[in-house]
Amino acid sequence: MTKPRARTHFAPILAVILAIGTACSTSGDAHESESSPRMGVHYVEIVSNDVDALTETYKRMLGVSFGSPDPDLGQARVATLADGSLLGIRKPLAEHEQPIMRTYLAVGDIERAVKQAEEHGAVVAYPPTRQGQRGMFAIVFQGDVQHGLWQR
Repeated sequence: MTKPRARTHFAPILAVILAIGTACSTSGDAHESESSPRMGVHYVEIVSNDVDALTETYKRMLGVSFGSPDPDLGQARVATLADGSLLGIRKPLAEHEQPIMRTYLAVGDIERAVKQAEEHGAVVAYPPTRQGQRGMFAIVFQGDVQHGLWQR
């Protein structure tokens, strides 16, 4: 039966998401200030072998425009969405990198978020790493799901 198997895979992924969510607030205060980061999407990264076709598709679907390749984001062509989040489309950076759509959640303390995810069984694929002037990113794997984290 697939139901117990799905439940088995879902529980660790949920634990990682909850761990990341608790690391989004940097203070122990129950009331967050307006400047405190809240969990939300910071960056959606699409890795594709056909960047031109995808940028055109998203340009037409969302009415956004993409900039020139950004060296801080792996030469991704980046658009800023209405809510301020970023959408980047780039080619694979290495022979082994497969096409993927990866969402980076905004966190207030990336070191803490990665540590908590790891404590819940996630494997750290990329530890917290400075990404030019844009902040820090990390990628953790829980099972076969990649979770991107971003601290501004």
